[in-house]
Amino acid sequence: MVEDGRVLHPEPWLTIKKNRVCQSPVVWREAKDREIKSGSGKAISRDSYQWERQLAQPRVQERAHVEVAVVGCYARHEERAQHPRGWGYLASDGHFGFGATTTFRKYDGDGELAAECRALFWAIKKLVPYRRIEILTDYPEIVHMVDAWRQGDITAAPPGYNHDRRPSGREPKLHIAGRIVGNHADAVTTKLLSDYSESGLGLGADKLSVLGWRWCAGDLDKESATAMALAAAADSLGVSPDLVQTPSAGDRQEADQTVV
Repeated sequence: MVEDGRVLHPEPWLTIKKNRVCQSPVVWREAKDREIKSGSGKAISRDSYQWERQLAQPRVQERAHVEVAVVGCYARHEERAQHPRGWGYLASDGHFGFGATTTFRKYDGDGELAAECRALFWAIKKLVPYRRIEILTDYPEIVHMVDAWRQGDITAAPPGYNHDRRPSGREPKLHIAGRIVGNHADAVTTKLLSDYSESGLGLGADKLSVLGWRWCAGDLDKESATAMALAAAADSLGVSPDLVQTPSAGDRQEADQTVV
């Protein structure tokens, strides 16, 4: 609500959700019915195709230095109007994720870069500031963007990126990633590869991005895609395909964001 020109969280939600509210709220959009009922909404939307987990091995300490490879996969779908942008990331501490978004454009010159930026976003969202990460990518644009974030330009993005709030009212994901990196600049570095295949993590992340594309394209169902992703991540790290157990097994539960 707005009072005396200031945006305030109303009661009873200010008290009930005291551990989840920010100190400087801003006007966003009209709340949906379910958000009014629950007293909260999601500032970040998950992708329709998305799965993130952590392997039980290797175990590392909090704030340990880890490498994380990010890879995108873009190709036209010959039979559908929407063309998948698959993404995948794999970290040396056992965290991995994959999924996909879609575009209606039949030719998307920056489609693979857009997909890799998506992998970058979810890797940063998952790992920073719990880990000190080195991002492995073969895109100079991503290295330049992350370095700009570290130096305070938190809205840096590839050419053509839409900086407007989304129709949902949510902030662009790269702005969110930029702010996270800007706030923890000492926890993030980059390494430019001539090709993702230079790194075992890169090869693993590429397999995950292809699985994301195939899942979105309808070549794989979720059960098959996630099973193959688990096997690919474990094989890339040379560990058994056992996952860290979280309090909730639901894909969309907050426990799924736990970093251990």
